[in-house]
Amino acid sequence: MECLYRQHLILPVAFFESAIGVWTASVHIEFTEKLNVHTVVLRSGVGFQSERQAKKFIIDHAKQWVDERLGSARAIRSRRKSSHSIVKE
Repeated sequence: MECLYRQHLILPVAFFESAIGVWTASVHIEFTEKLNVHTVVLRSGVGFQSERQAKKFIIDHAKQWVDERLGSARAIRSRRKSSHSIVKE
């Protein structure tokens, strides 16, 4: 379920924590900068009922990390286009 997002390779992994009965996730984000390969590891810190939920969460979190790293101009444009569909509680 790896994906390429904004020239960053996202490699999610989910683990079942049998002691507490939940799924947790981590992700490796790999990117090249000035001919050097970098790897960043993020962990979810929260539990999920399914492997799919855990992986979706960590992929979304990784994409947010990439957006913040590169500058969120693209993310801001995306939010502006969809701002009419956002419901605030």
